[in-house]
Amino acid sequence: MATARKFSDAVLKHLQTQHAESSFTATFVNGYWRSPRFSLRRQAELRKACVMHGVDPVSIGLPEPAPHKVMQKKPPKGHKQQREYQAKQEKIQKNMREMPAKIRDWKQGLAKELEKSKPSLPF
Repeated sequence: MATARKFSDAVLKHLQTQHAESSFTATFVNGYWRSPRFSLRRQAELRKACVMHGVDPVSIGLPEPAPHKVMQKKPPKGHKQQREYQAKQEKIQKNMREMPAKIRDWKQGLAKELEKSKPSLPF
């Protein structure tokens, strides 16, 4: 369980004053980006101090916290062997169903070759 936190006098002093929007966001001035006066870590610290002392964070100029993004659920990629397993099994089953016809055709072809190789004369 979290304990009560003590904030420095500097942080508590900032709770009593109104701050400009540029104090919390980066601004583009004269072709250059200026860093915000308060880093995101210090902004979080100010927000926590506001909550603990009953001050509305928006009243001192803090921006609304960004909503949390919903994570995209993606199935794991897996190994190539695992991804192709189902298709491979279907191909094997299809070939096994066709196997008796293939064997029959092979035997008939073998018999035809044997007939061709026999001489026409009986001796």
